[in-house]
Amino acid sequence: MLKLFSSLRESQLVRSLLSFWRTMKRGLADVLEPVLAPLRSAWSYATAPVRAVWQRFEVRHPAIARMLLIAVVLLRWGIYFLLALIAAVWVGLFGHLPDTEELRSIETANATEIYSADSVLLGKFYVENRTEISLENISPYVVTALLATEDRRFFEHSGIDLTSWMRVAFGLLTKDTKGGGSTLSQQLAKNLYPRKRYGIPGVSLLINKIRENFISVRLERIYTKAELLNLYLNTVPFGGDRYGISVAARHFFNKRAKDLTPDQAATLVGMLKATTYYDPVRNPENALRRRNLVLKQMVRNSTFNVSVRSDELGMDQVRRMIERGRITQADYETLLKRPLGARRYQVDSHNEGLATYFREHLRTDVLPKLLKGRTHDDGTPYNLYTDGLKVYTTIHSRVQRYAEEAIRQHMRQLQDLFDQHWRSYRGTEKPWGDDRWIDEQVRRSERWLTLREAGWSDADIRANFEKPVRMTVFSWRGANSEIDTVMSPLDSVRYYFCLLNCGFMVMDHSSGYVRAWVGGIHYRHFKYDHIKSSRQVGSTFKPIVYAAALQDSLTPCTYLPNQQVKIVDWEPRNADGFYGGWYSLTAGLTHSVNVIAAQLIERVGIEHTIQLARKMGVTSRLPREFGISLGAADISLYEMMQVYGTLANHGVRPEPVVVTRITTRTGDIVYDYAEEVSQHPPTPVRALTTDQAATMTRMLQSVINGGTGARLRYGYGLHQGDFAGKTGTTQNQADGWFICYNPRLVTGAWVGASSPAVRFRSLALGQGASMALPIVGLFWHKMANDRAFIKWYQERFPEPPPHVLAKFGCPGFIDISPDTLQMLLTDSTMRAEIQQNGYQNLKEAAERYFEQHSTEEGQAPDDELRRRPNILERLFGRREENQ
Repeated sequence: MLKLFSSLRESQLVRSLLSFWRTMKRGLADVLEPVLAPLRSAWSYATAPVRAVWQRFEVRHPAIARMLLIAVVLLRWGIYFLLALIAAVWVGLFGHLPDTEELRSIETANATEIYSADSVLLGKFYVENRTEISLENISPYVVTALLATEDRRFFEHSGIDLTSWMRVAFGLLTKDTKGGGSTLSQQLAKNLYPRKRYGIPGVSLLINKIRENFISVRLERIYTKAELLNLYLNTVPFGGDRYGISVAARHFFNKRAKDLTPDQAATLVGMLKATTYYDPVRNPENALRRRNLVLKQMVRNSTFNVSVRSDELGMDQVRRMIERGRITQADYETLLKRPLGARRYQVDSHNEGLATYFREHLRTDVLPKLLKGRTHDDGTPYNLYTDGLKVYTTIHSRVQRYAEEAIRQHMRQLQDLFDQHWRSYRGTEKPWGDDRWIDEQVRRSERWLTLREAGWSDADIRANFEKPVRMTVFSWRGANSEIDTVMSPLDSVRYYFCLLNCGFMVMDHSSGYVRAWVGGIHYRHFKYDHIKSSRQVGSTFKPIVYAAALQDSLTPCTYLPNQQVKIVDWEPRNADGFYGGWYSLTAGLTHSVNVIAAQLIERVGIEHTIQLARKMGVTSRLPREFGISLGAADISLYEMMQVYGTLANHGVRPEPVVVTRITTRTGDIVYDYAEEVSQHPPTPVRALTTDQAATMTRMLQSVINGGTGARLRYGYGLHQGDFAGKTGTTQNQADGWFICYNPRLVTGAWVGASSPAVRFRSLALGQGASMALPIVGLFWHKMANDRAFIKWYQERFPEPPPHVLAKFGCPGFIDISPDTLQMLLTDSTMRAEIQQNGYQNLKEAAERYFEQHSTEEGQAPDDELRRRPNILERLFGRREENQ
């Protein structure tokens, strides 16, 4: 260091600068000497007595005199340093100092608010959770408590209160601190321009204080005292990410700011000294003492010198608020007896509250697209987190709440059943099957990747994963679905891997308005939205195949044999293992017979089926193989809701709508869905004719009334309204589906684990009717018991036209060929007997008929169905009528 200093002194540049400084110093001395000489002479004469006293004191007390000299020198240099620091802050060496123009156009960061269709606040997007309100919408007790506690001389100073500074200085000397010296204007400056760290020990606080003094003086020159009060109360922090009196009143007392009582106002104002220490929920004892002190100050400091600002705009209102906000000694004694009464009424976290998955869908997918290209008047784009936008959605809060309640009610029971199912298993198989699934999850975990980046070996990481630690995990048994436990990270991976999850969506199929959106069981622990995730859809895909068959001129009463078939190299099997006889298309769909769906796609062709799926709303990649007829394709619930919405909406595909309007916080329209549609009408996509859609609805009603979805009726007491729908179960019971609709809404549910490896071992427990249908059933049960929605539940489908109804009315299952049945029905006697027996025992009736007629024709073959199509016909279908 010494060598560096010596080299700098010896450098040519430094010598030149020193020489220049000496020359300038001599020049300044020569110029200023005529002015300074008389001043020095006068100073010397005036201070002569003081110097004489000092000289005598120096002789008597040399040590003390030396210390005083040092103190004076330090004080002088301290003053020089302070003046230099003030100058440095003023010129902007420590960052930009807001000028008058900038302070005139203060824009605080305001949270974007998300509202339901029934005007319920669902949540907010924010950097700072803040909602601006005017002074007239604030309780007068808040104003009185604030002035009495924080700045009694607010109306008498201009941003800096020298009287308070002297009080603080005297208090420090006497160790009797009675409040700080910061004015409300200085605190407002700190709220608007938060303090910074400058990396200079012991000086950063001083720099920030100087900045706040400059800003507070400028604020006082620009704004009236009423405006400053309003700004302060809208920007003051109340802990966490809560800003402003409006948010604090809602959070702690579930009240509007104007409705706060004296004790509640005192509680909130008391928090300003230390928001965590005086938090009325976290530290109620501290908050109670602080509240009582504020109430005491409200009695003691009940008068304020408002008259000095009487000519300012808004002061009449402030004067009235102060008068109404006064409390007497009797009031004070009464208020002391009241409990705090504070709790966290409003949950502001994005992880909590109603429609968490939906809000995240808005934040990441919907709103960025809607706001793209839309700007403020000055051309700057809208900021979702600071511009205070108001977003009005299609979600109905009560429908959403019923959806979430149904999920919690069913999934809690289903998880218990799943755990018991595997605990009672005596075999060696694990719920996740192969340990490789767990190893993969471990290696993909954030903990593993972090330790790997830190240079840990695989062996050390594994040892770390096997060491028990305290953690909070999701559990249906805990409060707010969480419990604290001791568990190794490896066990936690296994634990979470075996948790069942779900997705559930409710949509108005005529308008496309989404009424409920639940992407999982608990957003804090499971961020992945299962409405948008792609999983195998199982038999919920079959209505697409059947609709394609209707387009191929088949009818609900077309019969197909219930027999094992081989299509190229694919041999589908029925889930129940039953074969024999013939099913009508309606019965094949009602009972979800796999070989019937396989024969249909063989007839209509893969390409035709895929094209129809695209028209109905499927955008996922579909494999060009016959297995898609049984749902061997990964599709999201979001897409499948459009498919079933197409059937419900008379063959026209509904486009899901989630946002109807976006406005600024002052009410200006940013986006209006109705206006957008009127200006740019979308072209409706018709996938099916009205008759085809009505036919499919009639067929799917039979699924609910007597097929795989019958549990919706008998299990949840839903016997009044009309429903049409379909269950779905994938291979090894990895996924359970149920989607149904009535004349008003389409509702869809998926249930499964994060990996298809985790599943029930039995079809009875793992089928869609057991895993997913109960969510829909519980949801509609709640809707049916709400007077506001009972009409939605009781609605009935319109009666199909006669030519559509004429295609129904046949028996669903027959144990003889359709041609033989047709032959029997031509005989009036036999027809009467068959109809009287409800189409039962047809084989016996046929035997009697042939014996009676001694015919040689036997059982008439159905040549059209038995002729095997060639490979081109299998891929693209054939158009011949199936007799």
